[in-house]
Amino acid sequence: MEAQKENILEIKNLHTWFHTANGIVKSVDGVDISLKKGTTLGIVGESGSGKSVTALSVMGLLMGTRGKIEEGNIFLDGEDIVSLDKEKRRKLRGGKISMIFQEPMTSLNPIMTIGKQIVEGILEHQQISRKEAEKKALEMMKKTGVPRAEHMMKEYPFQLSGGQRQRVMIAMAMVCNPEILIADEPTTALDVTIQAQILDLMNQLKKETNSSILFITHDLGVVAEICDDVAVMYCGKVVESGDVRSIFFQPTHPYTKGLLASVPKLGVEADELESIPGNVPNPQELPKGCKFAPRCMFAEDKCRQEEPQLFDLGNGHLSRCWQSGGQL
Repeated sequence: MEAQKENILEIKNLHTWFHTANGIVKSVDGVDISLKKGTTLGIVGESGSGKSVTALSVMGLLMGTRGKIEEGNIFLDGEDIVSLDKEKRRKLRGGKISMIFQEPMTSLNPIMTIGKQIVEGILEHQQISRKEAEKKALEMMKKTGVPRAEHMMKEYPFQLSGGQRQRVMIAMAMVCNPEILIADEPTTALDVTIQAQILDLMNQLKKETNSSILFITHDLGVVAEICDDVAVMYCGKVVESGDVRSIFFQPTHPYTKGLLASVPKLGVEADELESIPGNVPNPQELPKGCKFAPRCMFAEDKCRQEEPQLFDLGNGHLSRCWQSGGQL
């Protein structure tokens, strides 16, 4: 029997709200997520579910915005990083924890060469010479499969294709051997062939460095391919979580079932794909009770009046549903 892996990242009761002219938007409203060492955790859900805001909260990238962590803890290796000052946060980013963003063109500096951007990141976190940093940057570029790596080091982001830029982003994120890599929809803008190559590359680097990955996506096919565990989010909350097999083969929350039913299946003919009725509610006008109740065909009066807790179904499988928790 495999020993239980230790959690490297624990998000507990996280509330991240945005204070706007029209009122408070509760983008993340009581999230609990754990990432085990050496594993990949997928966070899935529709747009507006709070996936990316959760990641930005972990990275401390909401400073200077209208967003603020109102409550909760984020433990990295047992240390609560929520209250770290700006300088300590900056040291943490790129060192112990790195992030790959959805669109690399907006994440890379357009007026700096690729090589210089990677080298500056290394020098920020490691006490080595510029020459050693340049050598390390080139090695990581080659490891991530960037073609003509020596030549590419001297080029600018606009001279690279989308797939090449994403490889560069991975090289930048992994060059300092972070303990945690956060990937926010890193393959969305890429074609299927390049997407498969990027996923293989991330898996390979994870094994080589024994790092852990927080993988944010709306693509359940990607989750099935790369993730060990899954957390399904809806309206700023985790509605179901567990290992990838439990979520895919024994889903219990109606929202999770709806997401899985909407995925086309190989060899199964259908006139049209199933879809979840209705839309994600306005975050400033959330319904009473279960937030999914207005779209749920199984909802009863209790669902519309009382919000369910996360029920433990055993073996680490949790579900925020009165019915799956045996309360209806």
